[in-house]
Amino acid sequence: MTSVDQASNQGTKITNALNVGSGVDIAELATSLSEAELSPKITSAEGKVSASETRLSALGILKSGISSINSALASLEDSSSLTDFNASSSLATSVSASTVAGASSIPGSYTVQASQLAGATSIVSNSFSSVGAAINSGNSFNLAFNQGPSPGVGTTVNVAMPTPSGVVSAINSANLGISASLLNKSAAVTENALTTFSDMTDGQTFTLAGITVTASGSVTAANVASAFASLSSGGSPNPVTGLSYSGSYSGWSTGLVNGASLRFTSTTAGGGVTDLAVTGTNANLVSIATTQGVTDAWYISLRGETGLQNQFTLSSSPDLGFATNSNILTTAQNAVISVNGLGSINRATNSVSDVIAGVNLVLTGTSSATITVTEDLSSFRTKLDSVVNSINDFNAVLDELEGAVSEDSDLPGSLAGDSSFVSLLRSQVKAIVGKESATASGGMSTLRDLGLSFKLNGDIEIKEKTYAAVISNNLNDVKTMLTGGTDNQSRYDTASKGLALDSRVTLLGLIETGGIILNRDSSEKKALKTEEAALVDLETRLSESYDRYIKQFAAMESLVQRSKSTGDYLKGQFTAMENMYSN
Repeated sequence: MTSVDQASNQGTKITNALNVGSGVDIAELATSLSEAELSPKITSAEGKVSASETRLSALGILKSGISSINSALASLEDSSSLTDFNASSSLATSVSASTVAGASSIPGSYTVQASQLAGATSIVSNSFSSVGAAINSGNSFNLAFNQGPSPGVGTTVNVAMPTPSGVVSAINSANLGISASLLNKSAAVTENALTTFSDMTDGQTFTLAGITVTASGSVTAANVASAFASLSSGGSPNPVTGLSYSGSYSGWSTGLVNGASLRFTSTTAGGGVTDLAVTGTNANLVSIATTQGVTDAWYISLRGETGLQNQFTLSSSPDLGFATNSNILTTAQNAVISVNGLGSINRATNSVSDVIAGVNLVLTGTSSATITVTEDLSSFRTKLDSVVNSINDFNAVLDELEGAVSEDSDLPGSLAGDSSFVSLLRSQVKAIVGKESATASGGMSTLRDLGLSFKLNGDIEIKEKTYAAVISNNLNDVKTMLTGGTDNQSRYDTASKGLALDSRVTLLGLIETGGIILNRDSSEKKALKTEEAALVDLETRLSESYDRYIKQFAAMESLVQRSKSTGDYLKGQFTAMENMYSN
């Protein structure tokens, strides 16, 4: 309505400036009259909208508080995670121990010893000169595997690419639980050659390791040798009087001169290195001893999984040597252990998690070790404290929402007029402390039995003496009371539930479909929508009322102006007549 007010005000100013009309500010008058008629109703409607929005915020806070209590209770509903366990070994170099996450264990000491560690079948082929060496004259062939204890299970693997590399690829692609790889047995051997030089005379030349040496005079054999002393690949020959060089030195390094000789060592490890050679017009001036080193020796290495059931044999035509006794490096076997004197426990791997509940053992030796399992109760106390704190926090919020109104915030006192709703919530939440467990055990049936009690101000506290005695003497009963001895039990399970889950179901009933908080939230949203619509209607009526007054006052102004114009006209006529007769 602001633009209308501005336009009307401007019109009134112009009318007044021309000294026409009634002289009344009709825009201001229209605004005052329309606001006097509807502003109280609008103010009331705005207050209702604000109050509904505040109550919705309060309900959201209550839902959040219930969810916090629910989360705290959820940490107490699974038997295996109610407390934490620790495991240690007296000889971790032989048997190491760790607890299994989320699993329950039994505190105590356990003597563990492995008489045999689990092993895998490991075999190799005969050697090949290269990874691409042709096998079976380049024709495809089959590998025959037999896996498991006798008689075993046979599997045929076709080798379409008949090379050592192709065999490895075919085995790995077959997904038999057997890994294949290529190993070069000679890869760590470095090739070297002892080289002896002769005297040189003017014009003689030879090329060695990429360097061409030319004499411009007489040079002794020892001096020729010194030209190559202590060189690294890529370096330059040492300056020697009477010798000139060209070319690039590479592939070899050298040691110190011994007379007229020194040793060249290849900078490439393994076989396949090109032998050191001398060329040129006077190549006979350099003598190279037989190259010391080895050629490539590639082997196909196969390894299965540990455990007797994973043993395997392999044969083929052509025979690659996998069945040769000397190529069978190890055979698969089980780990054999004893626990507290019970021997001959067989397991397929050296990682064992089913002989001591909730503990994983890793076997690395055959010496005896004592495994100690302890229960850590601090985590349980933390979870219980979380339940207590979340309930106390919720009650503090209820007190604030039901209490006195604050000038600093809209929330305090926002539910002061709904004491029955607040009281119902308070009683539902506090009832958790005295709620009877459907899986009570050994006299443990409520949270009160754990030491939870109410203080004079309504807050919950834990009586330390009661708690300590119960945890010391009735821990298993407490676990049964809270969890029903279950893990991951569904809230929809018809079987008896532990107190923690049962209490959660009750609380969730407050905030889920049909719950009093959700119902109140839905009602408040409907009320807010109605109040917002009423406010919009009042604002529309205010604008319409203003427009109506403007039209009425505009008509009045027109009438006044016409009347004033008629009077001015008659006055002018009489004045003219007077003037005429006076002359």
